[in-house]
Amino acid sequence: MKNNLTRLTETVSAIKTTFLFRTQLLPTHVFILETKNGLVLFDTGSPGNGKMIVESLREAKFDPGSIRAICLSHWHRDHAGSLAEITELIEPASKVEIFIGQADLPLLTAQRPRILRFHPFLNLPVCHRPGRMPSSSNGLLIPLDNAGYAKLDRKYGIKAIPTPGHTPGHMAYLHRETGSLFSGCALSLLEPNLVGIVPIFHDRKEQIRSGKRLAEMDFRYLFPVHMFLKSDEIPLKKRRPCTGKKGMMTRLMGNHLFFRVS
Repeated sequence: MKNNLTRLTETVSAIKTTFLFRTQLLPTHVFILETKNGLVLFDTGSPGNGKMIVESLREAKFDPGSIRAICLSHWHRDHAGSLAEITELIEPASKVEIFIGQADLPLLTAQRPRILRFHPFLNLPVCHRPGRMPSSSNGLLIPLDNAGYAKLDRKYGIKAIPTPGHTPGHMAYLHRETGSLFSGCALSLLEPNLVGIVPIFHDRKEQIRSGKRLAEMDFRYLFPVHMFLKSDEIPLKKRRPCTGKKGMMTRLMGNHLFFRVS
């Protein structure tokens, strides 16, 4: 089996999963963070990726049974789609703690499709479905309320950051010790050195506000789920804000740009 795992830093690795039409045409990644209390996954990819993710971990000499937590950026099936598969396959010593934004939890548990919007000018409807719910014997769903924030920070040194807009309860996650920002869909590497957001949203204005807050944060590494991977540090001094008139391609695609990395 081809190993889809890439080591990015001393503590962070990425696994490339399938997405559109079960291909890797639109790069979509699951991230693995090594902490003193075990492995933490960030998102789980689309349905059908669970076995590949677990086997990729084993090939890279990780013990899948040491996964202690899964941090979901949001409820969409390309992020939560293999949640149930992974928790069924890894045989953890105890239930996996699954953290999710408080406003997104009922959207996941309802197991119903919802309509989002594509493109800020065209405003086209796009149907999204949730991933399959994990068994209560394998996973413990933890909403990110005050108690959830505190538990995630205390056990794993991870700060949960509300970033609504792509979905009502979208979350980004900052690992304090390494300065690693797992941004989900709140920030994307649209090009290897260009950071912005994609034009799929629940609330576009809120999505832009959330992305701007993240873009101005003092993080070291940026790990978005879709598009490009980057292992270089991106301190504030390396970020050049995107100002002035948008180019034709940016307007056609409907992307919003925040900064380029120098």
